[in-house]
Amino acid sequence: MKVVIVGASHAGIAAAQRVVAKYADAEVTLIDRRTTHLSFIGAGAHMYLNGEIDSPAATDYCEDEQLQTLGVDLRLGVNVLSLDADQRLLSLEAVETGEQTTIRYDRLILATGSTPRIPAVPGFESKHVHLLKRVDDVIALRQALDTAKDVANQQVIVLGGGLAGTEAAMAMRNAGAKVTLLHNHDSLASGYFDHDFSERLAELLRAHGIDVVTNVDVRRMEDVADRGVVIETAVDTYAANEVIVTIGMLANTMTVGDEVTIGVNRSAVVDEYMYTTNPYILAVGDAATSKNPQLQENWSIMHASGAVRQGILAAENLLKKRISSPGSQAAYGVKLFDWFFMRVGVTADSARFVNRAVAEYVLETDQVADYMVADNDNAHIWIKVIFDPVTHVLLGVQMQSKRDFTEMFNMMAVALNHQVTLEDLAFSDMMFEPHANTPLNFLSDVALRALDENEARS
Repeated sequence: MKVVIVGASHAGIAAAQRVVAKYADAEVTLIDRRTTHLSFIGAGAHMYLNGEIDSPAATDYCEDEQLQTLGVDLRLGVNVLSLDADQRLLSLEAVETGEQTTIRYDRLILATGSTPRIPAVPGFESKHVHLLKRVDDVIALRQALDTAKDVANQQVIVLGGGLAGTEAAMAMRNAGAKVTLLHNHDSLASGYFDHDFSERLAELLRAHGIDVVTNVDVRRMEDVADRGVVIETAVDTYAANEVIVTIGMLANTMTVGDEVTIGVNRSAVVDEYMYTTNPYILAVGDAATSKNPQLQENWSIMHASGAVRQGILAAENLLKKRISSPGSQAAYGVKLFDWFFMRVGVTADSARFVNRAVAEYVLETDQVADYMVADNDNAHIWIKVIFDPVTHVLLGVQMQSKRDFTEMFNMMAVALNHQVTLEDLAFSDMMFEPHANTPLNFLSDVALRALDENEARS
């Protein structure tokens, strides 16, 4: 069986490793236009800019030699020119030499990743405008700051207030620069959090000296010699030494778009087994859609853990559709300064947008009793549950805390897949240990309060 994987992304690497492990007779070819830092994790950008790691490349977790040792035919510096799905044939071109070749496949896995959205405005080509997709992008931004005579007087503008934009703004502020965050929506990270949590996120950024401006319509950017960039919006003008663009991502499916059905963010539409509309082509990671279990709609979930999961799942289903994906609950987390913001499932806003009846409840409390924490801020949390007001099925959870609840949110993703109810949360057995929580766990507490308020409304 000849398996060709296009894209040595997180999903592509995971798929290659799993195919080799599972199918002894498989001939695996992994193709990528890049030649270095294949497994660079995007979070390495702000970690490097924050000084948490010495190099953005420190996040690389898979070397070329590891794949080659497994028997993977690794073809780097190679572009895919075209796909003939009828003949199961890919046309390739070496980036450096221009040499063209072809390769046939029995199964094709598209793991082509994504590329940053580019502002549809004049002036984007300035050397002072930065993306944060590749290792080189991050290093170039760091060098621009390092060569500045006075970082404290450097003005950095971040375009885009999603999670990546808020992380970039924090990193630039930690570096000592003056930072303005421009966002085209009335709420930051509105694809991840409801308005109330977005407001807390914005308040946190402002408290650390970041100027947050929402509902911004950028009209043009103009390079100003070697001094930076001027950004014109519908109502104002902003000057910056450096500009960081984080306005979202688009799947790299342009070469194969005619052969498979394309959905949101240019991602290939896949079924629960990761197959596209072509029976011999699968798609994974940023190149594939994900099913939202609650709303039963395709959405685009672009993050490393989901990509790895999809890559493994595609490998499992190469010969037979045997393991289905439960969909994606979009479990995300971000640490901004001292606070974690975490979410899973749907937001109340997104559910209402598609006319789904939902209810919500927010609890502000402490994770542990006062006598256990000298600085009670370390235990203070806001937790929000989104649920069906009739069946009480849990649809989503959002949280702000100074403590890391990542593993809890991982388990909440599993719980959402199994349609747990508020009653399940309220009355299930919960561990109590006074160093960690209170006898009435905050999950039980928020569920009980949500049930009471929902009953009072009905």
